[in-house]
Amino acid sequence: MLRSSAAAFALLAASAQAQFVGSIGIDSDYRYRGVSLSRSEPSVRATLNYDAPERWYAGALATRASLSPTDTYTQLSGYAGWTTARADGRSLEIGVDASHFAGASGYDFGELYLGVLAERWNARLSWSPDYYGQGVQVTYLESNVYSPLGRNLRVFAHLGVLVPVAGASGDAARTRFDASIGAAVVLGQWDLHVAATGATPGGPYPAVSSGRRATLAVGAAVSF
Repeated sequence: MLRSSAAAFALLAASAQAQFVGSIGIDSDYRYRGVSLSRSEPSVRATLNYDAPERWYAGALATRASLSPTDTYTQLSGYAGWTTARADGRSLEIGVDASHFAGASGYDFGELYLGVLAERWNARLSWSPDYYGQGVQVTYLESNVYSPLGRNLRVFAHLGVLVPVAGASGDAARTRFDASIGAAVVLGQWDLHVAATGATPGGPYPAVSSGRRATLAVGAAVSF
């Protein structure tokens, strides 16, 4: 869930050596797969990522997430995966990610994923047996593209579809689509980004979302 961000493409392209990269950032709206988990309000996050020369990687994120109209919880997420050697400019990846919500562990969930990585795009299929602890099995298919417009400027786009496989009924059984398109600029250790993002209604989400269905989100992060 963390690694699939379009903003991570620069890190993917540069990970020829073992490296730790941490960051602290703020976004005008914390969006996960197109859905606001911050009630369309600003959100602060901290991340730590590690890329090893043996082609495995791991990372973690800490932020706050609103899973109901009134309650906000600390969200701790992590992932780990491995990629094959590049062939014809592409590689395969396999991994796992998980999220824990302090004070609301009933929402905890994990996923397995398989993906294809290229220099300027990736695609990934994720599967969760119990999405957000709702007893719903889902798959999520996403594609991300990235294109540099100079040394420090890039544009990116994302398209995803969340499909309930089993356990959902009513509105939760609907397939949900999400998409975003944006641009980012790197100024020293700072990454500044803006993206138009949104999602269709319905689908197996735990929160009664009080945020906007679509928005123009801006953010900044400093790496260390």
